[in-house]
Amino acid sequence: MKKNIYFLLILAFVASLVACQKEEEKEITKTTEGNEAQGEALSYNISLKLEQNQFSYENWKMDSSHHKLVKGKLLVDDKPIAGAEIQMSNKRKTTTDPNGEFSVMVDANIIEKDIIHVSSLDYATLEGQAIPDALKKDLLALEEELVVYYPIEVDKTEEVAGDPSKVKVYAHASLHEDEEFPKFGVEKFPIIGTVKDADGNAVQGATVNLRRDGVEGFTMSNPTNENGEYSMYYIPEDDENHYLNVYLPSQHVTYTLPQGKGFLFPDDFGITLDIVLPKEGTIIRDEPPTLVATNAEGALYKGVLIGLNTTEDYTITVPDREGSFVLTVPKDVWETNPSFYQINYRGFSKEPLDLGDTLTSDFLPLPEKDEPDYIVVKK
Repeated sequence: MKKNIYFLLILAFVASLVACQKEEEKEITKTTEGNEAQGEALSYNISLKLEQNQFSYENWKMDSSHHKLVKGKLLVDDKPIAGAEIQMSNKRKTTTDPNGEFSVMVDANIIEKDIIHVSSLDYATLEGQAIPDALKKDLLALEEELVVYYPIEVDKTEEVAGDPSKVKVYAHASLHEDEEFPKFGVEKFPIIGTVKDADGNAVQGATVNLRRDGVEGFTMSNPTNENGEYSMYYIPEDDENHYLNVYLPSQHVTYTLPQGKGFLFPDDFGITLDIVLPKEGTIIRDEPPTLVATNAEGALYKGVLIGLNTTEDYTITVPDREGSFVLTVPKDVWETNPSFYQINYRGFSKEPLDLGDTLTSDFLPLPEKDEPDYIVVKK
């Protein structure tokens, strides 16, 4: 149901955008009416223009050339509005000059969709006069998208062997020369387990804390629940010890491993670490059964993934470093020319994931409001 609603919203949004946006000028234009003091109706043609509103993703560069300056104009009947406050989503703000012009900076190194809109007209003027209230309302409703994404091109399509109702679409994300698609992979591994007292009772409200050997900063778990369970994630590092302690705020007591002892975490899988606190003192014995470590399934993954705007089931592979992927989708869906979306994925998976692995449409989250959600494929 969630995907059905979202897909309908996308179709409605696209329909309205086509109706009000002149693509070749990258502008949104609207006709609005206001009332003079005498009651006569006035018609205004208002527009928010951007010189360019779509950018293909670029790798970070030392010379900061991945930052792009985008210029725009705010006009009423082709006359400039000066002093209007323009905002980029809920981030940076700028003000139109006497010519109604403004500029914003976009980072082409981030897959993102921003909304350029008029955020305030408190000090704005049109031909030296204050903006009429009726006109303000419509100006404040103007929006224009500013999108950074990977353009998508189709290499070939073929029927699925044994199922002519489906097609395989071989496609790729377009990359700049000498650039690679962002690597998808493990960001962090889980550490889960329990904290119990010497009598085997669950300890609630305790936190398990890790500090890397020789560096500042630490990782802290969530407080243990009524079953003594905790969880957290850690970034894998080769052959690096961690100092471990358990803090019990209700007693203002910190339990530690024996002096000079560290815990060596694996760098290619997570662990389940069950801890038993001592009956006396604050030193945790670093051996079973008071400290027991076993493998834990899954990992936290991070990377750019590509999805299809459809309510039907489909599968799609994790893009490789060349940006290539394979989409398997019902043929009748593909014939409707569906659009794609791109997300900055970050999520947990019990199963290992790698480049080229097949993902189901149920696995893929829908894009957030600040992610590219309507990418027309080039066939």
